[in-house]
Amino acid sequence: MSEKVDRRIRNIAPALVAVIVLIIALAGAGGFYWFRVYAPKPVQPVAVRNTAAALPASRQDEPLVITLVYPVGGSLMSGTAGVRRQPELQSQAREVVAALLADRRASQTAVLKDVRLRAFYVDPSGAAYIDLAPVKPQQHEINASAWEELLAVYAFVNTLALNFEEIEQVRILIDGKEVRTLAGHIDLSRAYTKRMDLVKQ
Repeated sequence: MSEKVDRRIRNIAPALVAVIVLIIALAGAGGFYWFRVYAPKPVQPVAVRNTAAALPASRQDEPLVITLVYPVGGSLMSGTAGVRRQPELQSQAREVVAALLADRRASQTAVLKDVRLRAFYVDPSGAAYIDLAPVKPQQHEINASAWEELLAVYAFVNTLALNFEEIEQVRILIDGKEVRTLAGHIDLSRAYTKRMDLVKQ
């Protein structure tokens, strides 16, 4: 290699190193800027909405207006009622079922007047379990026709479905156990979904 070429390389080397360092610095600064401004942010988990907490403190004590479905004159009717607000779905749904059983329009109808709410829960799949017990513990069978029993079952099912979109099906238990029937007619070994065709408009 000639001395002239060797001298040129030595003169260019510091400038070349400076250019490389500058490019690396600019690339690093650009990457940092992109990461801060354009990079996707981590997704925060969505909390289950607490309906009571979402309200101003002055409104948390106000009753929650719900829709009740109850048997009247051989068909189902709907009406409204007020219940206490609860912090989560399961306790709010339990409050609604208890309100149905306590409602004067429903409490005198066949089947509903002979049972009380023993327990209630909702599983992660959206199935609600209504655990009933006879009002009179010695009463083994509720006296009602097949149609009255059907209306009582759908009073529970439609009431829950109208108030809670998360509840997709309803099962009815007696004293914590699956039973074949309430009054000897309707099969309770399966889950039920809403039937609004039974509700008189």
